Amino acid sequence: MFRPRPRSLELRVDRDSVAMGDDVVSHAGVLSVPRGTLLSAAIERCSPEIKAPGWSWVAVVDGMAAAVWSVDHGVHLLVPDRKLSRGPVEVFFRYFAQIDPVWLFDRLARGERPDRRALEEQYAPIARERYRAELRRRERELDGRLLSTACVEALRHYGAEFTLHADVACEFTHDADAWVVRRADTMFQVFRGGGGPIASLRPHAFGEAWLVGMLGAAVRAAEGWEALPDAHVSPDLELTRSGGRWTSRGPTVVQVHSELAASVAQLAHGRSVSQMLEVFDV
Repeated sequence: MFRPRPRSLELRVDRDSVAMGDDVVSHAGVLSVPRGTLLSAAIERCSPEIKAPGWSWVAVVDGMAAAVWSVDHGVHLLVPDRKLSRGPVEVFFRYFAQIDPVWLFDRLARGERPDRRALEEQYAPIARERYRAELRRRERELDGRLLSTACVEALRHYGAEFTLHADVACEFTHDADAWVVRRADTMFQVFRGGGGPIASLRPHAFGEAWLVGMLGAAVRAAEGWEALPDAHVSPDLELTRSGGRWTSRGPTVVQVHSELAASVAQLAHGRSVSQMLEVFDV
């Protein structure tokens, strides 16, 4: 007996998680589309619900990398478009972080494998150059600055030389060390030299006081004094050490990676930038 084919077919969709906590709930789902829907339209229809500009995804359809998708540019097919006639169709979106989607499409269209780690390594120098250009634009066009005037003056008092200061990032040198301060959501992050952050702090004013204290400690040590002054430490900030990491609990957030940084955090708690200058000056 003849049975007419269903007028729709299933898309079985899933995606990578993008961060810790994003995998608590499954991303797998099923959508129905009319039979004959174009592949490009089907990919757009089931695209990730995370609509973050600058994020790239590779749509793998029935095991084959079929397209690069981004909220900025939509679907860029890596295969010829076609009408979908049979289902179910398996669609998995692989997360390629903040690799530029146009650059990513160009590489994959040339035949490179969709190896995220290898492509991230290729793209890293371009990303750094673009990020720095964006910071320079923000520094030039926006009035806001990450650090307060009081903090900047205090750091200069200790010999810091500023090379960039925008609303979301600041760079300076001190005693041949390159320092970078960034706003990361609500966190005040500090980097010194290469690698990851040496401190993640909150609130912002506390982060500024800590930063002044770190330079003050360096100057004291260079001049032959004890790096840390003999000053009252607030009992309200309790730090816990686990391996080489010191952390806090409560509204004041501390994540640091040295005993000196932890001690400076305890001195900075409850003090302003100007008060830290008074405490650390010799």
